[in-house]
Order: sequence, then C-alpha cells, then structure tokens
Amino acid sequence: MIHIVFFSPYPELSNVIEQVFRERPDKDGLTYEIILDSFNNTLQQGCHGDVIISRGFTAGMLKGTSLPNAELKTSGYDVIAAVDRCLKEHPDTKKIAVVGAFNMVYGSESVSQVYKDVTIKSYFTEKEIYLKEIVKQAIEDGAQMIVGGCSTVAIAQEHRIPCQLIESGKEAINNAIDEAIRTVVITRKERQKSNEIANIMNYSFQGIISSDSDGMITLANNYCLALLAKNKASITGEHVSNYFPCIPVDEVIKEGKKILSEIYRFHELTLMVNCVPVRGKGGNTGCVITFQDITKIQEDEGKIRKDLYKKGFVAKYTFESILYRDCLTKETIRIAKRFSDSDSNLLIYGETGTGKELFAQSIHNRSRRKNGAFVAINCAALPDELLESELFGYVEGAFTGAAKGGKIGLFEVAHRGTIFLDEIGDISAKLQGRLLRVLQEREIIRLGHDRIIPIDVRVISATNKNLHEEVKKGNFRQDLLYRLDVLKLSIPPLRKRKEDIMHLIRYYIEAQRKKGGCVLKGLDEEAQGLAVSHQWFGNVRELRNFCERICVLCEKEYADKADVIGALGIQNAPVPQSVFGETTEHPAESDRGLAALQQTEKKMIVSALKMYHNSKKLTAQHLGIDKSTLWRKMKKYHIDG
Repeated sequence: MIHIVFFSPYPELSNVIEQVFRERPDKDGLTYEIILDSFNNTLQQGCHGDVIISRGFTAGMLKGTSLPNAELKTSGYDVIAAVDRCLKEHPDTKKIAVVGAFNMVYGSESVSQVYKDVTIKSYFTEKEIYLKEIVKQAIEDGAQMIVGGCSTVAIAQEHRIPCQLIESGKEAINNAIDEAIRTVVITRKERQKSNEIANIMNYSFQGIISSDSDGMITLANNYCLALLAKNKASITGEHVSNYFPCIPVDEVIKEGKKILSEIYRFHELTLMVNCVPVRGKGGNTGCVITFQDITKIQEDEGKIRKDLYKKGFVAKYTFESILYRDCLTKETIRIAKRFSDSDSNLLIYGETGTGKELFAQSIHNRSRRKNGAFVAINCAALPDELLESELFGYVEGAFTGAAKGGKIGLFEVAHRGTIFLDEIGDISAKLQGRLLRVLQEREIIRLGHDRIIPIDVRVISATNKNLHEEVKKGNFRQDLLYRLDVLKLSIPPLRKRKEDIMHLIRYYIEAQRKKGGCVLKGLDEEAQGLAVSHQWFGNVRELRNFCERICVLCEKEYADKADVIGALGIQNAPVPQSVFGETTEHPAESDRGLAALQQTEKKMIVSALKMYHNSKKLTAQHLGIDKSTLWRKMKKYHIDG
C-alpha cells in the first residue's frame, strides 16, 4: 500500500484530483489525502506520507529535501490555455506577464509564437517570498495582465490588474501520480538495500567509516561509535581527521594512496587501520577506513588457534578398536573401562609397542570428557625447552624466536579434555617440578607471562620404564609419581598374550591382501608355532612390521618356517628381554652381564643404521622399536647419526 499526500495548488483542483484517483486501475493499492497548498508552505503537513505531490514553489522546495516527492508539472499547453482565457476576457490586451516559480513558467516566451500581436514575457523566482516584488516589476514593465499560480493571482488581485490562473488537467495529475508511485518503489528498494548494508556493517567485528571527497564522514557503523565515540549517537558530518589525524586523507582521495595494515594510536587503544580510496565515474569520490582493536585481534587469533588445535586433537580409537583373543587382554580392557568412569590421573605401564596410546584414546572416548580434546605428546621426542613451551605455551617476546602473538600451550588446548603424556619417565627434573604444580593446582602460567590460567584436564601418562626404580636412582620425583599413578594400568607384553599373536597376524595379513599385490593367506602349522614362540620384543609394532615384510617376501599362499625366519631377520636372534624395550620386569643381572648386553645392543643399532643409510625411521622399524626409543638409545650409547 502506498500513501500519497497531494498538495492541491488551488481549491477547485481538489475535486479533479479525487476523480483521477477514483478512475485509476491501481486505486486499491493507493491511499491519499489532499491538502490545500498555502503561501510559503512550511511542509508541516504531509511529512507522514510515503510521497508528496506538489506544484510550483512547493515542488521546488521539496527537491532540496530528503522527502520522497513528485511534481505536478505545468506544460506549455497549460500556459496557452490560461493566456487564451485572458484574451477572451480582455481581447485588447497586448502585453502579458507569466509570473511564478522557475520550474512552472520558464520558457513561456515561446507562447508568443502562437499570438502574433501579443507580447508574452516570463518572470520567475525560486523563492516564493520574492513573488510580490516580481509581480510589481512585471506591472512596472507595462504588463496589462498577469498569468500564474494561485499565489501570483492573489497578489495580482491586490494590485487590481487582470489575472488568470494556470490550471492543471487530469492528464498532468495522472502523470504526477505515476511519477510518485515510481518514486516510492525506488525509495523502498534503496531503503531496503541501505538497511541490508547497515545491518552488515553493524554486525561487522571491525570499524567501518566512509567519507566524501572532502574527508567528511558520511557513514560509520556501531563498532566505530562504541570504540571512538562512546558518548555520541553519530559522528556523521565530522571530519576523518578528528579521529585519525595521522591518516593523509587528501593523499588517499586525490592521489589514490592506499594505507594497509598500519598501526595507529587512539587514546589508550592500539588500532590496525586500512584506508583506501573509493572510485567513482569522475575519479575518487571519497575513502573507506576500516580498523580493529589489536587486543581483540590477538584474542580472536588465540580462540581460532585453540579451536583449530581442538579439531586436530581428536581421539580416533575406542575399546572396540582393540583386537584380542587372550583372556589377559580381556581383563586389561575390563580394568581400563572402569578407569574411564574416573577423572583421576592415570599412569599406563607397558613395553614399547604394546599400544599404550590406543588404550589412552579408548579411555578418553568412553569418559565424560569424550567431547573434549585429546592431546597427545611424546615427552622423549622434544628437547626440554621446546617441550616446556609446547606444554605451557608462551607470550610474544618470551624468548628468541617466539612466534608473534605468542602460542597457546597443550594444557590449555586440552581444557575440559584429556592430555596424554607419553614416555613421561624421560622428562627433566625442571619439567617434573612444573608438571607437579600443574597437577596440584590445576593451573598453568605461560612462559614469559605472570597471568595464571586455570585448567580442567585429565592427565594420562605412559611409560616403559619402572618409575619406582627411577625414583630410587634419583632420576624421577617421588611426589610427582604419587600424583601421576593415582590409577595404574599395566598392559602385558605380546609374548604373554599367546592367543593374540595369531589373531593379530591373520588380521594384518588380510589387511595387506585388501591393499592388493599380496598372495599370502596365512602361515602353516610349523610357522605358526615359531611365530607364537617368538619373543616379540617390539610387541604389536614389531608384529605389524613382520606381517608387512612377509607379505612382500613370500610368494606362496601359506608361509612356512623358513619364510618366518627370513621375515624376522635379526629379530630371530635370542636377544634378552631388556635389550629392546624396557619393561616393568627387571631380572637380576651382574654388572658384567649387563655391560655385555648393552654392547650387543649398541652393535646391533650401529649395524642397522649402516644397513638403512642412517634412516632413523627404517632402522627403528627393522629393530621393532619406536623411533623415539631409537633416538634415546643412540644418545645413551653416543652413536652419531
């Protein structure tokens, strides 16, 4: 529905206006009111309509406002009709003045061509208050008759000079209504577009300011007001330099200079500012400034980094992922499931390759923290300084090489989730002290900072060392051990889970067959007996490597004893249990015997490194141990990689 306010220039026209509205085919979509126009109209009435229709001085005044408007236009025919009426009443008239608003009477002299013996001259002004002077001037110039609008006629009557009103016809009224409807449609579309832009700008998390070619602010979003002008409802109409005196606005607008990611101070705020010119048809028409509080940028970066970390730190495995047949494994899983219901710290004991992280992930995914992050880190794989920064995070400038903006620590990432500290027995005394405080107070402090950050995290640790022995040797803090092993879970080595060995071998061989290029289906009875009796010092990791190797080497459907021996390679030698993978079992040995074993171990590592051209990954796989374990043993025996 469109509501039209029609200013009728003279009383007699109101009936014609009503008639035109009644006869329009779109009358059901229109409402209207007719107001008699007045001398020097102040437009106090009519501002509540969707559009205003007026004529003469009122129409000219409306064009300088923001009110939607349409003009009831006066044509040459309307002027001729008024002059014709004059000459019929006063046929001896030789000089006629057409007086009124510029948009109403301009060009009226051309009517003289119709009347050869009559001189017609137009007198116009843009302001109605000068109309009396214009009429007086026309009379002084010898005008015998005045033609014009309602106000002109009234003034002419005061001077007792013949006059005639320029009337508007039904066609002009109908055209004005058409123009008014088009104006409303365009205005509504522009308003809708402006509202959409305003909503977009106001929901932006950065300040946006636009200016005209003089640097005067034409638009500013709510972020600007909140940050720059807290006590103002608007900053429109002010100069950009009031808020950004350091920005060379003239250079941006006139020369096209661009300011990108510059740091500016505004009172106590530090802002990152961009300022670019806005191109128009005739060149740059202004500029756009965008800015954001650097503190907010850093907070957002921290949140983004934390969210990205959480997406990457997900526990993939559950108890259903664990393959087993042995009753010993079944009992271990039962105990682990009970530990899932607790929030207490858990220490998992087990040799290298037994699947300590597999159990840790399964416990997490069964616990109430399953929707939180699962963060795993190998404590033996990083130097002390790097491990400390990874665990606790740091602020910008905390040390040489610290990332700009700092970095969130893994304990913070694991908030409301689980952190898994693998090979906990290898951390330094310094880190043991810091970790003890975290476990006691449940709060951390980033490196280079003094702010305490509370955390809610469950700690699951794992080790292949006997930490009680390490405590006796002075290598591990007893108070930290008491904090870590509130709950204990021992994962038995594969050699004690005989029923699991063939079950796992069948599974991994079948997995290789699905990948393609493998003809092997299984092991014959003698080969199975050899596999089951093997010690598997690398446990499941060694067994998986063995399966991949024999699937490549064996060219028949069922491998025999010789195939198994060939695939086991160096691992078929009778190596004592303590050589590859420290366990919780420590048989008594003489110092001399221990030295001999260590020497054998060192020779085997050196030999494997040479065989694989110093590739740590391939060497560790060949020996059936974890890569971090290989690094630790190389460091122990001073083996240069």
